[in-house]
Amino acid sequence: MEQRKLIQHGRSSLTIALPAKWIKQYGLLKGESVYVSEEGQQLIVSTDQSTKIGKISVDISHLDRTSALLYIQSLYRFGYNEIEVNFRKPKTVHYRKGEEVSISTLMHYTMNRLIGFEIVEQSPKRILIKQVAKEAGEDFTVILRRVFLLMKETSASLLEGIRINDHNLISSVEEKHDNITKFVTYCLRLLNVHGYPDVKKTCFYYHIIASLDKIVDILKYNARDAIKYDKNFHKDSVKILFLIHDSLVKYYELFYKFNYKKVDELSENRDKTKNLLQKKAKNVPVEELLYLTSHKQILEILLDLTDSRMGLEY
Repeated sequence: MEQRKLIQHGRSSLTIALPAKWIKQYGLLKGESVYVSEEGQQLIVSTDQSTKIGKISVDISHLDRTSALLYIQSLYRFGYNEIEVNFRKPKTVHYRKGEEVSISTLMHYTMNRLIGFEIVEQSPKRILIKQVAKEAGEDFTVILRRVFLLMKETSASLLEGIRINDHNLISSVEEKHDNITKFVTYCLRLLNVHGYPDVKKTCFYYHIIASLDKIVDILKYNARDAIKYDKNFHKDSVKILFLIHDSLVKYYELFYKFNYKKVDELSENRDKTKNLLQKKAKNVPVEELLYLTSHKQILEILLDLTDSRMGLEY
């Protein structure tokens, strides 16, 4: 924490100089307004301007398809408004499918995850993507609720698809995952660029949203495994999956209407589900037991998320 001396300004006012780095970062000019709020012994100076991060140039020549996608996505989340992507070969490997894919195809697919960005220039060894629509900090709460609602819907689709062994319904989870990832990525970008109005809560929100992303990934991977399994799940397996889905619904309710009774219900449901899994382990096929163990990770993530949600109350 940097110390700055108070300077006498007129008969009754004291002033301090704002850090030049902070002023430059937000592009503030003489005569513009900032906001001052009191929080105990702290005096917080803020602006409605977004962080000006600018552009970056990267080389993805040595990255596989998935790593390249995540790299560009992370730069977007960080807040860059212009990303130059360079590569020496027109294709890269997609390890999961065991084939090569076009860098151009990959980058166009990646654009579906980056709200407000488009490819503006393209050549055989270079693609330039740029922000074409400015984000707004007030979008955050609306988009976050959409993430929750889509996550509940995706979990319900997977559960029902498994219950009736409907491959079309289970396959829809993959598309829903991509849609949720788009909104998750946008929320994380908004936090990095604009911050959360209550600065102390920014880290809690970032952690919560990133964890929701992990849950949706689990739903996606388990949907793929359910399709490969291609059998009717045992009734006990379906019951356990329903309890896990119920925990997701309960956490959504807790997030938007906090009360300690709901915290207790989540804790009770978690242990009930884990005990039932242990009790019924001998009844279900080994493949389903592995599937349920993977799906059970959601309960541990929700425990961590409950901790973070309680932190938002302070």
